[in-house]
Amino acid sequence: MKKQVLLLILVFGFGLAYAQDEITDDDLKAYAIANAAVKSITSSISPMVNDLIAKQEGMTGQRFKELQGAGGDADKLAAVEAKDWEIKFMEMINGEIEKRKDAAKEVVNLMAKYAMGASTYKAIRSGLSNDPTLQARYSEIEDKLE
Repeated sequence: MKKQVLLLILVFGFGLAYAQDEITDDDLKAYAIANAAVKSITSSISPMVNDLIAKQEGMTGQRFKELQGAGGDADKLAAVEAKDWEIKFMEMINGEIEKRKDAAKEVVNLMAKYAMGASTYKAIRSGLSNDPTLQARYSEIEDKLE
């Protein structure tokens, strides 16, 4: 039994080392580019929301948060005395937020599919959470992109 466990550990260990060797610097660069694009898209959400709130007469950030907290639940919206125009405004902003989130997902999907392959993308994502060597390689590449 101990020999079988040791054999499994060795095979698994070599499998991990082999998987990391398959991840090239080009793969890591493509992953970093995808992450930079996602950050660029998602970091624009809050300023966009704040700008739209500032331009909307009668709307404040606090009131918008109150409406968002109610979600789409009719009872909760009634409890915060949401007006029809407030609900429409919130729905419009939520639509814009979803468009940007969808764009970020699409970037990841395209990069995973065409720049590195889905399995490599998943291996990088997994490896970055628990492989210090891969993390160091990625950080070095990411620093060069900035």
